Amino acid sequence: MLPFLRLLLLTLILAGCSAPVTTDYNTQINYDQFKTYQFAPGHSSYVISLDDSRVEEAISVQLHSKGLKQGDNADLTVKHYIRQQSDFQSYGTSVGFGYGYRHIGVAYSTPVRYREYTYGKLIVELIDNQSNQIVWRAVSQRKLTESMTPSSREAFIDEQVFEMFKNYPPAS
Repeated sequence: MLPFLRLLLLTLILAGCSAPVTTDYNTQINYDQFKTYQFAPGHSSYVISLDDSRVEEAISVQLHSKGLKQGDNADLTVKHYIRQQSDFQSYGTSVGFGYGYRHIGVAYSTPVRYREYTYGKLIVELIDNQSNQIVWRAVSQRKLTESMTPSSREAFIDEQVFEMFKNYPPAS
């Protein structure tokens, strides 16, 4: 019983350590030089979705808390998008564990069916307008799904953008 509890505890610790976002940035840049930002213009036929406005609001809150101001002719351009991805989900699988005095049993049944589902991954990039190079990029590792309610989508986006900008500007 004790080895099982140790394995369970280790699994919970490792799951808690997984990062909800990944960031990449140019280490040669002095991020203190950036004082203003603007959002990348959309295409003329581009329709702004509800999630786009939620993402822009969350990014504005985070950048404002970091001392950046929104304006024209800015130092940085913020580009964000939700990359559509798909995956397969199995259902019908079951795993069972049992234990008793001197006996341990494990049972497993294979999945019967698979279904494809789509989700989105939020990506935010900061582009230096002077060099026209991406200097900072963050990718959410959690999945934004269509089945989320409007309030849960907003909370999800706020949480992910907060995590993205938690360590911005990066330490040199």
